[in-house]
Amino acid sequence: MLRVARLMNALRPLRMLSLRSRLTIGSTAIAAVVIALLVVVMRLQVVIVVANATKTLLEADVSPYVSVVESETTPTLHPPGEAQLVAVVSPNGSIELSTMPNAVEDELARLTTAQASASFIAVDGSQYRVVVEHPVNGAGRWTVIAARNAQSEQIVVNDLTDTLTVTGLVILVAFGLATWLLATAALRPVTAMRREAERLSGASHRAVLPVGPAQDELSSLARTLNAFLARSRQATERERQMVSDASHELRTPLAILTTQLDLAALDKGDAIALADHIDRAKQSVARLSRLANDLLTLSRMEESGEDVELVEPMRPTNWSTLGDEVMAAVDRVRLIAGTKDVTVDFDLEAPVAVGGSGPGIGGGTVEPHYRLDAGGMSQLVTNIAGNAVTALGSGGSVLVTWRSEPGRGVLRVTDDGPGVPESFVPVAFDRFTRPDEARRSRSSADRGAVLGGSGLGLAIVRAVAERAGGSASLRNLPTGGLEVTVTVPEVDGR
Repeated sequence: MLRVARLMNALRPLRMLSLRSRLTIGSTAIAAVVIALLVVVMRLQVVIVVANATKTLLEADVSPYVSVVESETTPTLHPPGEAQLVAVVSPNGSIELSTMPNAVEDELARLTTAQASASFIAVDGSQYRVVVEHPVNGAGRWTVIAARNAQSEQIVVNDLTDTLTVTGLVILVAFGLATWLLATAALRPVTAMRREAERLSGASHRAVLPVGPAQDELSSLARTLNAFLARSRQATERERQMVSDASHELRTPLAILTTQLDLAALDKGDAIALADHIDRAKQSVARLSRLANDLLTLSRMEESGEDVELVEPMRPTNWSTLGDEVMAAVDRVRLIAGTKDVTVDFDLEAPVAVGGSGPGIGGGTVEPHYRLDAGGMSQLVTNIAGNAVTALGSGGSVLVTWRSEPGRGVLRVTDDGPGVPESFVPVAFDRFTRPDEARRSRSSADRGAVLGGSGLGLAIVRAVAERAGGSASLRNLPTGGLEVTVTVPEVDGR
């Protein structure tokens, strides 16, 4: 571990270099190691080749004299060629022929007793490679010796090593330069992309990075960055719109609250008027609280809805559990409806039993599941039915229906109120949209409650439905009243 830490500390300065420099240095270092290994391997091969070549030459020097000795009892020995070191020793130990240096001749007596082979001998600080043969004729066992100074081999090997080293250095420099140029060429599109990204920072929100025709890493990077830019722009635009809408919506109730507090301060001597101002101020604070809660809820839903795969999805919930939540949510809405004498009912239509003739869950029925949890169902019923109760006058009615249809679940909320203008239907699920006077309460007291809504209830409904993979719609009934329908697809319950 200590060595690894030291290595990381030694490599830390490289991190300060540019990518092109790091690529060049890294590639050149690897090439230097490879070239060094090649020079070492080639040197070893040359040593072996030169040694074998010298041995072959020595065997060629010995061969004629061996032939003469083996064919003649008293051989006629002719001097060898220039620079050839040859010696012939008779069976009685006399030197019949020798072109050896004096120092080597002193070793001939020892070599006559050696086995026939190729070997080295060291004489006066010099090494000689020798080949010894022992031909036999009628006179007895002769010895023929050929020698070469090994220094010549070393000179050849060293010269070749120097040549290889210089050549390797030239190749290494050329490789480093080529790597630098190739890295520069390879990174040029990245540099161009960076400059284009800098330009796009102040360009139109629709501008994107160019995607080249080649299906390479740069094209993939450009597509990924374009997708990231699109998501970032959408998020920025959504946040900008949210802030703009919120500031617009908060301006009026804050101004009203300020006025109410000012009036309360003026009427501080009149207990009845002061109490009335305080009650109105409480209503304004309650509206601000609802608006803030709705904004937070919608913001969280839209944030998680950007990419369903990146957040924890809703767990599949069966029809019965969602039906129980519908009943519980209706009971909560009834608490609000009781103050206005509005009737809130529900109707649950269970899936058709498998093998049966009527609705119901039992026997072999596989109950359908939907990617909608109990909290989501509670938000749907509370927001839709709560809006309906707020819009209705005294004596109105609201019906909440939860039923299973082939491949989907359907939540439908209807009321017998005045409906909404047809111009409002296309924008009903947008944030901070409210119907005009046609969807007002039947009394002036109720009218204030309706007009005081946050305009986010149906936007939250659509966000919940879309996160569950479904949709939400709204329409005026021909017989009067309003119908809001939410459909969610059936999913595998496992």
